Amino acid sequence: MDSISKAKKKERMGDIEGALVLLKEVLVNNPNDISTQIEIANLYAANNNFLEAATYFRKLLTMMNGNEDIREGLCFCLKEIGNQYQASRKYKLAKDYFEELLTHHPNNPDYLFNYGNALFALNQFDRSIDAYQSSIKNNLIQPDADTFNNLGNAYRRLGKNEDAIRCYKQALEINPESIHSKVELTHLKQLICEWENIDTLFDDIKNNISNKSKGKVSPFTVLSMPNFNSKDHLKVATNWSEQIKIKPLSKVSTPIKNKLTIGYLSADFRNHPLYYLIFDILKSHNKKMFSIKLFYSGPDETSSEHEEFKKLDCQFFNISNESDDKGAQLIRDEKVDILVDLSGFTQNSRSFIAAYKPARYHINWLGFAGTMGFHHEKPLFDFILSDKYIIPDGKINDYAEKVLYLPHCYQPNIADRPKLTSKTKKDYGFNDHTFIYASFSQPIKITKDQFNIWIKLLKSSPSANLWLLDSNNLYKENLWLHAKLNGIEKNRIKFAPKVSIEEHINRHQIIDLFLDTYPYNAHTSTSDAIWAECPVLTLAGQSFASRVAGSILKEIDCEELITNDSVKYYDKALDLYKSPKKLLRIKQKIIIGKKNSTLFKPNIFTTNLEKIYRDLFSS
Repeated sequence: MDSISKAKKKERMGDIEGALVLLKEVLVNNPNDISTQIEIANLYAANNNFLEAATYFRKLLTMMNGNEDIREGLCFCLKEIGNQYQASRKYKLAKDYFEELLTHHPNNPDYLFNYGNALFALNQFDRSIDAYQSSIKNNLIQPDADTFNNLGNAYRRLGKNEDAIRCYKQALEINPESIHSKVELTHLKQLICEWENIDTLFDDIKNNISNKSKGKVSPFTVLSMPNFNSKDHLKVATNWSEQIKIKPLSKVSTPIKNKLTIGYLSADFRNHPLYYLIFDILKSHNKKMFSIKLFYSGPDETSSEHEEFKKLDCQFFNISNESDDKGAQLIRDEKVDILVDLSGFTQNSRSFIAAYKPARYHINWLGFAGTMGFHHEKPLFDFILSDKYIIPDGKINDYAEKVLYLPHCYQPNIADRPKLTSKTKKDYGFNDHTFIYASFSQPIKITKDQFNIWIKLLKSSPSANLWLLDSNNLYKENLWLHAKLNGIEKNRIKFAPKVSIEEHINRHQIIDLFLDTYPYNAHTSTSDAIWAECPVLTLAGQSFASRVAGSILKEIDCEELITNDSVKYYDKALDLYKSPKKLLRIKQKIIIGKKNSTLFKPNIFTTNLEKIYRDLFSS
């Protein structure tokens, strides 16, 4: 029996590797044997070794003068290779393979779509827009909803919000059941405070969480939606986590040792609000008892904050371009005892690394205001760090994780935020006698109901202005229009421009009353305000995201600023407007609370945190 016959026999028996060995022996004696090379290419493709298959198909294509069957075989392999690189976060390689693919079929809408996705992942948004538009133009049979959706995402990244909304609406015209497009459209409408029909969208999205077949909803997007409670958040997080099934690494066997290794995983070791919360904790860790390792998954950045993280007495690993399984293996190789995720389901999140169980214990803390859900019946994270106010005993069943309670407020802070220098209202264009209500939360946290309360306050407070954080022009125009339609003139709502962190903190001093948002509170922004000795009035709900400001206020002994319904919130704000002496007493309490509480004492916080870490290994 000759080698080719033996190879075919091995192939029939399922021994693809054995067949390939025999066929390659044939090529040694006859390197230009086209039929054998075709067989080898096909076997490599059948065995999912598309890189080797592509090598043979490329050679065959030159030998056979552009044979279309060979070209299609090559294109199939190039697409599979590109998709594999895309899935493993090797976006540059994915882009290169899709570009090669497009040299063969430059107008193929599927190839253009995949190319656009690779460009998007590389933050080349202008080029991704061109690719998506070409895909739509060349799709002569049926416009594709996903392409319009992704085109909208690219426009949004460039701040072209009107174009993005148009694309999401086009996606929904093609596929009215596309939950991805509904979520993106809703989230963007929240970002620009365009509330027409938004309650219907909220209801549609909530109804989706009980119908897994329609697609998954990003857990972060629902934190600011007023019709979701903590039980709903658990369902959303679980549905999101169960998109894929991850096989854990072998069970970790960590010997008992005197020095624990703590790994912190985050996309935000950079110029980000996280810096003002966590930096001093990382700096204060007892390095004799703990080895600290940072795993960074964010964008390349040259900021001073990013450099400060890298200069800490900690090992720093950049896993931004690594696949989740490679990141998990690195964490295992670094013998991490406790992995603490500081990003959760936010942008550039790598939280699915926890599903591989690379460490002994995995903790969800600080970056995501809620549960990370179950991953196929087991918690994605073992524990969540909280305090008794944010997650009271009666709510622990709304969390997949076991709750670890810190003795004080769960939110840490650096010790030395920007030094306060005296500011006046005139410094920011206000009359000295103007009462300033303010909210420096992102616009996505401002709901229609919340803004209507603020409008009602302005109507009842004739000498008051509302001061909001500048963000985007559509958001400002929409709020001014909504106010005007409700009897409030444009000049009573002003916007604070983007400034340095030092200036931003200092301008809080002229605010008479900071109005918190609901259901997604101001978190880091509440600490900013308290540092500047500015009163924060909050409305606390039942979800994690709606109780953070209350936890901070409780820590500084200002619980009178916590309300639990919109009527009490409005009444309290108006009472403080009318009662300067009450407001002054509260400001004095904030000064005392700031000094006496643990809120800005990271050394105490770190000691409490380290006790929790040690207790996990002593129980």
